[in-house]
Amino acid sequence: MRLRLPLGTMTQFIKENWWFILILGGMITAWVFLRTPATDLASTAAFDQQIQSGTPVVVEFFSNT
Repeated sequence: MRLRLPLGTMTQFIKENWWFILILGGMITAWVFLRTPATDLASTAAFDQQIQSGTPVVVEFFSNT
């Protein structure tokens, strides 16, 4: 059984909640474009080499425990 919503109901929902949808879309877009990508470092030697390469480096520590 499929639940079918009339097009008018969806249009009314968007009209009533456009500000919330805009803010939510902006937050998702900001997260996608501003997040720090992970860097694959195989060892501490590779980490030391990247730190001492002479270019500015941002270090973030993350523990998944």
